Amino acid sequence: MFECLILGDSIGLGTAKAINSQYAPRCDVQAVEGATAAQILSWRRPIKIYGSCVFAIGSNDPPGAPLARTLSRIRGSICFRRVIWLLPYARGQAYTVSSVAARYGDETVDLTRFPSVDHIHPCSYSQLASALLRRP
Repeated sequence: MFECLILGDSIGLGTAKAINSQYAPRCDVQAVEGATAAQILSWRRPIKIYGSCVFAIGSNDPPGAPLARTLSRIRGSICFRRVIWLLPYARGQAYTVSSVAARYGDETVDLTRFPSVDHIHPCSYSQLASALLRRP
């Protein structure tokens, strides 16, 4: 069984809706439109142990060392067997998120693989959900 948590911003919300429409057990969601990494860090941590977590964090933050530190604190405070980071369309933020993911040996999915009109959100969250659900 694929028990998961989706943590993040509006991209997390869209991803969660699409995954939960395709996947019967449904993932738990902690995501809010416009959430920054600092806001997400302040949220109460789930007490449930999940097999997987999808992090959609960084699109609402400036890239760089402060974001990397906050992302590391988020990642370090949650113990999951598998974490998949969604790399933002903005390349500076994507680089920052990717560097944190690499430090923890986590997986990444680059959102630039999916068409976008606003270069923030994918046009089709169902394509993103399908790609995430196909991953080993």
